[in-house]
Amino acid sequence: MTVRNLPERQASASLPEIPDKGHGVRLRLYLAGTTPNSQRAEANLDEALREFSGGDFHVEHIDVLLDAKRAVTDSVIVTPTLVAIGRKTRLMIIGDLSDSKKLHAFLTATASFD
Repeated sequence: MTVRNLPERQASASLPEIPDKGHGVRLRLYLAGTTPNSQRAEANLDEALREFSGGDFHVEHIDVLLDAKRAVTDSVIVTPTLVAIGRKTRLMIIGDLSDSKKLHAFLTATASFD
């Protein structure tokens, strides 16, 4: 499932929620508008998730140009950045996600988050 934040929702966003157990892994893809790197990251993540069969992922796309506070909350200082959020663990991968082996390893590591 992919959730795209609309500007109205981003402006009213509160602190990030911790996912409930059993509801899959929360991924947040921090982007800077429609820059080429952001578009590549989005496409690479979408493709990887289509091919990856090891987890239940929920993706939220956050445009830092519209909601910088969300980036600060997750300690994101560059874009694109993908953040995986578990109840006790948080992992990040930075860049346009073009290294499919690293992205697959990231998804594998986060698929078992509780």
